[in-house]
Amino acid sequence: MIITLIRQMVYQLKVTFAWLCGASFCIRPGYIHRKNVIAFDDSGNQDEFQREVYLFAADFCKEHNITAVLDVGCGSAYKLRKYLFDVVKAGVEPDASNLKQQFPGETWFEFLDSAWKQFPAQLIICADVIEHVPNPDAFIADLLAHQHAQYFIFSTPDRNLDTSPWKYGPPNNESHYREWTFEEFEKYMSRFFIIEKHEISNVEQRTQMIVATRKH
Repeated sequence: MIITLIRQMVYQLKVTFAWLCGASFCIRPGYIHRKNVIAFDDSGNQDEFQREVYLFAADFCKEHNITAVLDVGCGSAYKLRKYLFDVVKAGVEPDASNLKQQFPGETWFEFLDSAWKQFPAQLIICADVIEHVPNPDAFIADLLAHQHAQYFIFSTPDRNLDTSPWKYGPPNNESHYREWTFEEFEKYMSRFFIIEKHEISNVEQRTQMIVATRKH
């Protein structure tokens, strides 16, 4: 009991200090952003997470006659390959060497290689990627440098659905720099995009999804 009270007091002091630092990336003042994260390895995952995002993307492609898709932060690429099988596709990872070795006949890029910005995709998918990025402003600037993409699909955890008593950060997931509430994420993404759709796509996994188009 005493240890819990001490933890809560220390946490409130951290929140107060963060509040003095102001808001970042449209997240409320007082939120504690993580400065260092544990690297997240998605290479062994299949469709345990964000499955509904890729199913939505597959239907979206059919409805909008999209023939080419770029998945930035594709992880194992299991969902990209399983659910978007009838479009031209490419995946982007910080290190794409495993993907190139496993699927040599397909198209894979490394994020620091700007060649992915020339891939003629009409749709870019970023499923639960932005929370792993230290500077989302710079990340989105890179995405917008891809001149071909007309549509963007993003997903990320909704902090509103976090039942933890420490919901003002840092996130319980130690590979996340930060998490947005539903309202914060819409406000943040509206700085860069026109929001066409914003919904909770998976309540149990706290997933919110945004479909967006360019402002210019």
